[in-house]
Amino acid sequence: MNSTLSSILQCVLFVVATASSGSAAYAAEAMGASSAAISRVEQMPNYPQPFALRDWWQVTMNYLDFAFDFEKRGPHLPLVRWENKSKTMIWMPAYVGNKDGPESINYLAAIVSGSLVGLDMRTYRGHDWVAIGTNFYNPADGVFLDSPNGQSGGSFWYDVLPNVLFFQLTELYPGDPAQERRRQSVAERWYQACVVLGGSQDPPRLPNFDHTGFNLRTMKPFDNGKRIEPEGAAGIAWLEYMAWENSKDPRFLTAADWTIRALEQKPIEANPLYEVLLPYAAITAARMNAELGRSYDVSKLVNWCFDPGPSPQARPQWGVITGNWNGLDVGGLVGSATDGGGYAFAMNTFQYAGTLAPLARYDSRYAHDLGKWILNLANAARLFYANALDAEHQSSYAWDSAYDPKSVIAYEGLRKWKRSDANTARADYRTAGGKILKGSFISTRYYREEPPEVEILEETLDGDCARLEHTWEFDLPDCPERFLVVAAERVDQGHRDNAFRFSYATNLEGPFTEAFSLKRDGSPLVKELPAFLGGKLYVKVQSTDRSKGQVACDQLRVDAMAISYRSEIGPYAQGDLIVSFIDLVKSYTVPIVLYRPASVVTDLGLYGSAHVGNLGGILKPTNIEKILRLDLLKTDYFHGPAYPTFLYYNPYPTSKQVELDVGPEPKDVYDVVSKDFVLRKTSGKARITIPPDTARVVVLAPADEKLTRDGTHTLIGGVIVDYRN
Repeated sequence: MNSTLSSILQCVLFVVATASSGSAAYAAEAMGASSAAISRVEQMPNYPQPFALRDWWQVTMNYLDFAFDFEKRGPHLPLVRWENKSKTMIWMPAYVGNKDGPESINYLAAIVSGSLVGLDMRTYRGHDWVAIGTNFYNPADGVFLDSPNGQSGGSFWYDVLPNVLFFQLTELYPGDPAQERRRQSVAERWYQACVVLGGSQDPPRLPNFDHTGFNLRTMKPFDNGKRIEPEGAAGIAWLEYMAWENSKDPRFLTAADWTIRALEQKPIEANPLYEVLLPYAAITAARMNAELGRSYDVSKLVNWCFDPGPSPQARPQWGVITGNWNGLDVGGLVGSATDGGGYAFAMNTFQYAGTLAPLARYDSRYAHDLGKWILNLANAARLFYANALDAEHQSSYAWDSAYDPKSVIAYEGLRKWKRSDANTARADYRTAGGKILKGSFISTRYYREEPPEVEILEETLDGDCARLEHTWEFDLPDCPERFLVVAAERVDQGHRDNAFRFSYATNLEGPFTEAFSLKRDGSPLVKELPAFLGGKLYVKVQSTDRSKGQVACDQLRVDAMAISYRSEIGPYAQGDLIVSFIDLVKSYTVPIVLYRPASVVTDLGLYGSAHVGNLGGILKPTNIEKILRLDLLKTDYFHGPAYPTFLYYNPYPTSKQVELDVGPEPKDVYDVVSKDFVLRKTSGKARITIPPDTARVVVLAPADEKLTRDGTHTLIGGVIVDYRN
């Protein structure tokens, strides 16, 4: 067979093989076609506007300084305190003002973040924060949990992510035998879970992760009947492969293979993404392809991470957000593409960046799209912070401006539109029966205040009848969809068969239309108001039982009342703490909410802010605005021998000269994308040319080392620099 025919046949065979594996990107490359590796990124601008890049390294440093300062004073401060006199455990809230805590997805993430920006978290501020983190290890479960006193089984992502963070710390701080034993235990327990879920080599069978969680004490899956979290397999895949890299225990490699294949066998429309773990499957599959010669469908896994889709996706419309919100490009952020028009989350965004950036090392076909995506993400992520928005566009401006002057605590999320506005009562207009025992209409403005602020009304005897009639006055917002929301409780003091009926009218003399009646349950009640109503709204409550012979008088405790309506303010930084979701109607288009006061809690989320080191550790600006340097080794945990490797993406329509600092020793600069040297024997400051709309993956190798090839790998001085030659 002549060489030309042989080459053609090999190409055909390669295309057939890759097409049969479901990898369209591989097939397109083999045929010489140009295809975006991550289709969602095509919807993002090459250079987002307005462009305002925060110094993410400095934000991370300032965050650690703020969060771990025992001397901070002010409302909700300090954010850290000792739980015991021996100073072996700390308390830290998930939100500023929240009473719950600590959580490992908050605490351990902060320790990882500090480490990624160069802090030694074993000695930071005089304490061994890494050792303190071992309190989240639960021997009964054999793994790390989100709560020091928790139990596994309620949620895959809540149970798996703490172990991912712990594994990252064991790589950042190696050589501790106790930590290595815990790492072994984590890998063994999740391997056993894979077996219980169906994983088997003989006969060959894959585990089924279509459950809500897995209880590692009872060794049984858990289903809450509301959701499944199949992406649990993704986090476990990463854990098992990292454990195999360290121990070479074949069970762990088997479990990594099971979990990746369990994910990729799912139909394309059944995206397993639920929260934040799926990117760990994408990077694990890419590494196993590159390092072990496997053929997992990385394209499918990566695009699942990005593409929001309808049911039967595990979390419909969840993925990477694109678009412009009221003049601000927000492409690259992670969350819901449809909830209220869009709802992005800080934790998910930071985690995605750190997890997926190293993928370009193992498969350079993704370099362009990863570079473009992280450029958009790094720009838009500033919008999670108070200093990027005015007071009208955030929920906790007063606290942040007073106590977080460097704006280092992020909001839990960013919404395209404020969740809603709400008009509260402007007066106690009339009491025609009964009496006000405590409080006033002012006490009804917020939901679940601390200490409790409620308006308490009580029936009085009218002859031999117990009676209450009280009216509040509201201003009606001028919009088509409004909802009356009341959070109140009937205190039964013996008035048999009584209930409190709420009704409304725009005229004090009526007619009044019944909204709802409250018998016992204190759950908030909701009534949509007719669109034709305007002006004032009078809301009246009355006793319903007027039978004679009563001697007992019931009480009505009104916690909060509001007329809730769609907001036209956006984008809006907030979270899920200040706003209480009473009901969601009409496919989430109109939120029914009551608000909590900032004196109780804020939407400033430590558990999201704590992950910021994933940006601070990998990203640095260059001499060209909008061309960033991404360190591809920083979050590539447990990687093999490697030279410094960086990704540069040029978003401009013209070539740019980008400055590199290659160090004092001579280097050969190899580009994995073009598969050629771009500089030889250079040291100190050097410049490389990056063509328009192009990425380079630059490896700084010692000068004059021999370049060799071993199968698909390209090596310089015996170190792999390119996994696909």
